[in-house]
Amino acid sequence: MRINKDTKDNYKYVIEDPSIEMESFLYYLQGIFGYKEINKEDLWRFIDSEIVFMIRNRFKEVEIDPVIKTKLKIYEMDVAEAIAKAQREEEIRKKKNNIFQVNGINGDMYDYQRTGVQFLLNSEGRALLADSPGCGKSIQSLGYITHSGSKKNLIVCPASVKFSWESEIEKWTNLTSFVVDSSLDPRDIPYDVDCIIINYDVLKKYLIELKKHKFNTLVADESHLIKSPTAQRSKALKMLARDIQHVIFLTGTPVLSRPIEMFNMLNMIDPKVWNNYYKYAVEFCDGKQGYWGFEAKGATNLEKLHNSISKYFLRRTKEEVLSELPPKIPIEVPIELPPEDRAQYDLVESNLIQYLKNKKKTDRAIAKSLQAEKLVKLNLLREINAMGKLEVAKEKIDAIIEAGEKVLVFSNFNGPLKELYDTYEETSVMILGETPVEERGQIVKDFQTNPNKKVFIGGMKSAGVGITLTAASNVIILDYPWNPADLIQSEDRAHRVGNKAECINIYRIISKDTIDTFMQKLLKHKQDIIDKVIDGKIEEEEEKIIDQYINVLMEKYK
Repeated sequence: MRINKDTKDNYKYVIEDPSIEMESFLYYLQGIFGYKEINKEDLWRFIDSEIVFMIRNRFKEVEIDPVIKTKLKIYEMDVAEAIAKAQREEEIRKKKNNIFQVNGINGDMYDYQRTGVQFLLNSEGRALLADSPGCGKSIQSLGYITHSGSKKNLIVCPASVKFSWESEIEKWTNLTSFVVDSSLDPRDIPYDVDCIIINYDVLKKYLIELKKHKFNTLVADESHLIKSPTAQRSKALKMLARDIQHVIFLTGTPVLSRPIEMFNMLNMIDPKVWNNYYKYAVEFCDGKQGYWGFEAKGATNLEKLHNSISKYFLRRTKEEVLSELPPKIPIEVPIELPPEDRAQYDLVESNLIQYLKNKKKTDRAIAKSLQAEKLVKLNLLREINAMGKLEVAKEKIDAIIEAGEKVLVFSNFNGPLKELYDTYEETSVMILGETPVEERGQIVKDFQTNPNKKVFIGGMKSAGVGITLTAASNVIILDYPWNPADLIQSEDRAHRVGNKAECINIYRIISKDTIDTFMQKLLKHKQDIIDKVIDGKIEEEEEKIIDQYINVLMEKYK
């Protein structure tokens, strides 16, 4: 029995004269690694050095080509280092009172934040930090940069938080920084600063120039924004990440609703392991060939996925690590839509059903677009529903202001937000998608520091991430988003380190006999998947839940 170098295309190793017992073991390995990795034609051939390692462990008497022996020793050293690294990681995770001193940070860090820095160091700066919003992921990544001595750093983030990053760097470190403005000539990006801050949306424009900077560390904030492998921002970030030694992703919501949305991050963190999109999709996302092409919208083998990603994945919730943080108290506010809004809602709902009934009689060729069209119609129901909640919202806002407190109001739609701003113009501030990026920092500052600004009005997408609004102790949610991440992020603008309130009241206004009930069910379903993947704690496809809701409506309007 001997393992030699193989000269056949696509394979590295070949086994000569295996015993019957070894032959049985090789079939077992084929079941684990697959036919492409280990196969038998005339002889057993395989690719992976791990297979050599496993055979040698099982059959001590097997002879090995001297060249392969050298490679095997290197592999064994790598395995030993991986085991030691995993042991260190486990020790780091278990630390409660962490006295690790982070070099280069000005001020005190929480114990769990020191643990986060240690985790990033042990991961050699290739990791996903997924602490829930408000835990201070930015300071932990800055702690990694300062402690590791990384000289050239690129921070990529949403446009709305570029200046927040500049402020954090100035507050916590002695590093210099530069914020890239979209009007800047690419050649004018300075080389003599420690941190370049740029937003995802302009990354492609500056890609060629940024590659010349030869960054040591890439920090991608709110990295769930690169969930789509075909998006320009994802492609640009991937091209940058290829040449950068340390890649750190920060997000409080790594799985928006489906495991497939994690692949891009995993691929950039560890491209050797997570190098096959379709294999990942089939194993973890119920990937299969559908009528209109390959689909990967499900969730399968979630426990295995959780175990596979845990070595470069760290997540702590605020409830776990911040005992002094005020509790977040969700309060459902059930209401009846006012008669005028109810009539409009019922009319649109009835028209939706008639629209869908007519669609079912059309050619199958347009069926592919039906799902998107359904969502458009459902969004109209959501917006009418949100408008019908305004009077109750105003009553709640008035009561909060009279009590001397501040409040955040979030919606997915600009219409109800603008109407609220017209009502509370003198005592409110507002951030929508159309609000200029350069004005947002001052808007947040006004709300945080001006006692006369009592109401913050914001879009869930445009103002629900990356900003701190700890002056408020109340949050009003007018309508539910499609993803639980957007809801949590919005609520947690107030539920963050630095809020001195005794509790944070979250008022979710819910209209009876409307789409709200369906949205609650959909969000719970998606959150179940997220919990399974992230925390190791199910899946019918989102379309199925939507169709269930549509079927209920169709029965209603028979």
